[in-house]
Amino acid sequence: MKSKFNFVLILIFGVISFSFGQTISFPKPIGFVNDFENILNQEGITKLETLLHNYEKQTSNEIVVVTISEIGDETDFNTYALSLAQNWAVGKKGKDNGLVIVISNQLRKIRICTGTGTEKILTDDICETILQEKILPNFKNGEMFIGIETGVIALIEKWK
Repeated sequence: MKSKFNFVLILIFGVISFSFGQTISFPKPIGFVNDFENILNQEGITKLETLLHNYEKQTSNEIVVVTISEIGDETDFNTYALSLAQNWAVGKKGKDNGLVIVISNQLRKIRICTGTGTEKILTDDICETILQEKILPNFKNGEMFIGIETGVIALIEKWK
């Protein structure tokens, strides 16, 4: 009887593991700005790092910018972006006051991921408006840094 029980447990855990699929591999965070796609120059990275560091010191809210060229075996960019945000655990423990902007110029995708505490203020509608009005128009003009900076500043202004 006990061997049947163990077999059933092994079978259940095997099915659960299989249904969750492969483990997604994420790059290690290097700061507030993680330009893995190399779309920003050093001056832009430094300027954004300073802006985001100062904002975190003033409010404890954390904003992280990530650029990537690929998402590995994951087929859905939004799922990848949300998983990356959860994996990196941006924001203070217990406050869930983090926000991650994941950008892929190569894939032509962007996602703003908010923590549960953050989304009470920065709703999906607010984030979408900032994307459409501040970030994307600059991206379409080839101004990646200006789009990111303008978007970050708009998010900070709404998050006060």
